[in-house]
Amino acid sequence: MSPGIKLLIYSCLAGSLFIIKDVNIHAVISICIIISLFFIPFKKVKGGFLPITLFMLFTFISNLFYQSGRVIYIAGPVTLTDEGLVLASIRTLRVFDMIFAAKVLTATTPLKDMLESLKKILGPLEKTGLPVHDFFAATALTLKCFPLIKQELSEVYKNSIKGTESVSFRDRTRLIASFMIPMFTESIRDPEKFFIQAEERSRTDA
Repeated sequence: MSPGIKLLIYSCLAGSLFIIKDVNIHAVISICIIISLFFIPFKKVKGGFLPITLFMLFTFISNLFYQSGRVIYIAGPVTLTDEGLVLASIRTLRVFDMIFAAKVLTATTPLKDMLESLKKILGPLEKTGLPVHDFFAATALTLKCFPLIKQELSEVYKNSIKGTESVSFRDRTRLIASFMIPMFTESIRDPEKFFIQAEERSRTDA
């Protein structure tokens, strides 16, 4: 299946999630996504699992109480209704479906291919004066820079604390900020130059 079709399917899915009001349909969609996750390497799915779980938990709890409908449970000022339970379930499943469907998409489709597909889809807008080509060229270059920035930060940090027995958390934070901010500034100001220099240093170290 081409990246363009996958993007179209995901876009339709994301749009339909805000239209569907039946919790059973949301549950079926979630089950299908969970089944799809079993066919993807776990390391591609586990990223951000804790913050995603906390966000889903917050979404569920924040929509659960103080809704109109048939009262199910009362504990002091807290009132739980059937409408609140359904609403909280729908919104939580919606978040789950959007996030993990996106994980399935990114795990099965290289980001480079997705950018190329988006570039083709939005290509006609170039005639209206929008710099579509320049935007996606800059985006692709930025994505290439991220691994190099991570490698640069790791190497500089290791060299900075080498020979030091104990470094406090505050000192570590100051140390990281001292070389991280200039590096990000350099990569944003002239990404092509930064990318070329980082690649050359990577080849030299190898």
